[in-house]
Amino acid sequence: MKGLVITTENKMQVREFGEPAYETIGKAVGGWIEVVHPKGLPDPFCMVVNEEGLLHGLPLNLFGCILYDTVRHGNPIVGDIVILKEGFTTPGERDFIGLDEDDIKFLGAMAVSLSGGGIKWESEAR
Repeated sequence: MKGLVITTENKMQVREFGEPAYETIGKAVGGWIEVVHPKGLPDPFCMVVNEEGLLHGLPLNLFGCILYDTVRHGNPIVGDIVILKEGFTTPGERDFIGLDEDDIKFLGAMAVSLSGGGIKWESEAR
C-alpha cells in the first residue's frame, strides 16, 4: 500500500508499506503509531504520527502542524508523518488503504500550496 511520507525537513516521497502495517508505518514515523484526523485533511485521508514524538523531542513537522491547526490550539505535530487513506477492507473492517495516483497528486499539490512552496518532492529537493 502506498503512503505519502512528509519529513521534518519539508521533503515528501511516496513509500510502499507492507504488512503488518503498524510495523512498516512505525518505522517511517520512528516509533509507535497514532492515527490523527486533522480538520485540514479531508476524508477519507488520515495522518499517522509518532505517538511518543513529543516525549522523544522530535522536531516540528510543518505540514502536520498546518493540517492540525497548531496555531489555533498550540499542540504541535512532531516527527515525520505518513498520509494514508482509511476505508473498509473485504471483511468490512475499517483499516488503512493505499493511496492511488490521483490521491498522491492531490496531496502533493496540497502540501506545496499550504506550505507556500516550502515542502518539495524529495526528487526536487536535491
